Amino acid sequence: MLIALLAVLGVDLAVVVFVAVVVYGRKRWVKRQPGAFRGAIRVESGAVDGLRPKWSRGYGRWVRDILVWTKAPFLFRNVLIPADALNQQRPARDNEVKRLGDRPTVIRLTAADAFAEVAASEDDAALLLGPYHRTSNPDARHPGAPNST
Repeated sequence: MLIALLAVLGVDLAVVVFVAVVVYGRKRWVKRQPGAFRGAIRVESGAVDGLRPKWSRGYGRWVRDILVWTKAPFLFRNVLIPADALNQQRPARDNEVKRLGDRPTVIRLTAADAFAEVAASEDDAALLLGPYHRTSNPDARHPGAPNST
């Protein structure tokens, strides 16, 4: 039906196929970036250029302390969020975020004078935390030493 509508409007099928291939290729590239996770993001308070107060889907990845958010559906636009601190980590409330599994995790980031919430599936919780994910060392006397047991 969609192809018929586009044909009536005069859009060439080759153009539609080309756009579909480019979008699929971009999605594959974004998903294969180191540390990439699928999730949703919103601005809780303040203003972050390129983000809204409503949950929007996309892919995120951390580059040092900067969250690089690639916005869905076409994944052509990146939003850079320099995070100052992680304020909160919590499980998502019922029906707060959809399509991220049964128990998504939500974190609250401070970025300059704004607060942003980022959600990801429970499986991607370690990727979601990024630079704020610290592994505990059982031997606190020797930080960075491998476990001797």
